[in-house]
Amino acid sequence: MTITEPRLEQSIAIRKPDYADLGGIFHCLRYYNLHVLWGDKEHADSDFGDDHILTVRNSISHINLADKSWVADDGENILGFCCWDWRDEAQKSAKTVLISVTDAGKTRAVGKSLQQRRQDEMRERGAVDLHTWSDDPRAVKWYQRTFGYEVVGQEPIRHSLHRFHYNGQGEVWAVHRGFKQYDMLTHLRLAFQ
Repeated sequence: MTITEPRLEQSIAIRKPDYADLGGIFHCLRYYNLHVLWGDKEHADSDFGDDHILTVRNSISHINLADKSWVADDGENILGFCCWDWRDEAQKSAKTVLISVTDAGKTRAVGKSLQQRRQDEMRERGAVDLHTWSDDPRAVKWYQRTFGYEVVGQEPIRHSLHRFHYNGQGEVWAVHRGFKQYDMLTHLRLAFQ
């Protein structure tokens, strides 16, 4: 008879990213199908085949990784990343920008922890509601079931060009590659109490 020791899970910290986390963040964002267009060699993505979809809306998301961003860190690796911004700061309406979790993080509820932390930060900064868009029906159901989002409508699929930096350092430009199987975005909204 073989006795198996229970696997000890390392604790996961949800924290603000450091400049040293850039490599781990961009590794994590590959799980979101994000393609780095320009950046230093350490983060550049040379694998962009002719069969990939490249969709860009006429806007740029400026993401300062030192603000409105969170990482999930198990002490060895970045397992997830998320960020947000204001949809309309005067109206205190927030929006999600990106959330991405590695395969190792998906089995440990990293996405839920990251999403909860960024929602908490939005509330702390006075947001009255939150909007998100998803092209993945599984993610739409997850937002509804886990956090209580309501569907606002459907829109043709479009993605922003993303400019990442850490307080002006380590600039990287990237775009979401798109998913061939989906052609519409679901717009969801969550009202904060």
